[in-house]
Amino acid sequence: MIAIIDFELVLLDKLFSYPERFIQKQIFKSDLYIIPKSKDLGIVGLSEIVESLYLSQKILNAEGKPASRKQIANIFELMFNTSFGDISDKTSEIYKRKPFNRTKTLDFLRNMIMRKDKVTR
Repeated sequence: MIAIIDFELVLLDKLFSYPERFIQKQIFKSDLYIIPKSKDLGIVGLSEIVESLYLSQKILNAEGKPASRKQIANIFELMFNTSFGDISDKTSEIYKRKPFNRTKTLDFLRNMIMRKDKVTR
């Protein structure tokens, strides 16, 4: 019994000396992927969605404040196994589009819903 208690004390000492080795990080790995250069929903298209959510200020972070563009982009990167690089560069590409083309991806998604709605009627 004394040997078991001694071993437990050694483990506790290690736990307090090197806590990072005892913490198990749960890493999320999505099984979803996006086609990076897809005409309708590629990286820039995904950044269009990120930008829209960011501008809405309706996505909140852990502190209850509106999430930053980077926070929203990080979640999308995890969700779709992709990388924006610098999200600001991607969102600036949206604003470089011609005005009638700025919401190309959102329009595409809206049209998908409208088509589905016509089919189900």
